[in-house]
Amino acid sequence: MLELAHRTVFFDPRRAGARVCAPGGRPPEGARVALCDVSLAVAPGERMAVIGPNGAGKTTLLGELARVADAEADGTPGCVFVPSDDEPMPALTVRDYVMLGRTPRLSAWRRPAPADEAAVDAAIASVGAEALARRRMDALSSGELRRASIAFALATGAPALLLDEPTAHIDAAGRAAFFELLRRIGRTIVMTIHEFPLPRGFFTRAVLLREGRIAADGAPAEVMSRYLDDTQEECER
Repeated sequence: MLELAHRTVFFDPRRAGARVCAPGGRPPEGARVALCDVSLAVAPGERMAVIGPNGAGKTTLLGELARVADAEADGTPGCVFVPSDDEPMPALTVRDYVMLGRTPRLSAWRRPAPADEAAVDAAIASVGAEALARRRMDALSSGELRRASIAFALATGAPALLLDEPTAHIDAAGRAAFFELLRRIGRTIVMTIHEFPLPRGFFTRAVLLREGRIAADGAPAEVMSRYLDDTQEECER
């Protein structure tokens, strides 16, 4: 299970990087608060949508869940964070990039074993990206990048995927195919998303963030309705 308890994250302009407050603590004056006293537990097998306006703390929430996830004894991470495709892509082939997902299991001086090669082949095949294996990551379309990134995540063996806006810049047909792919792989999913309506029947739970706080948490239709109502009220003011 992925779990946060009373998590407050802030960015102090006097120091680089994010800082986390102890429970009950307060950020220093002038700090920008990204998450404020957030408690959240994600059960195995859940598929959770994280929604909210820009700057609400959605990406920070994924990052904090990744920080608290425990690795398995064999080096398998408890979860893997897949950033948005706004991040620069390495000049690697898709297969070499997916092999990086095996890094936690490899020592600095050991080449990939046959089991690692097989895991990479299986991950690429599971997302239907065999034809992309020899292409470079920095030459892929948005939809192709999403498939390659999911293959990387699957290669790690992690039971949970934290996906930051994975359907951005993908057309409706591509989004439908992407959600069907996620349904097939059967992992715990926590995903930030801006495209509405949410795909019918995919998410089991939704969380609404506003100004770093959880404003709603529950059934996707109810949380989505709350978000739309709040947004309409803001527009009418």
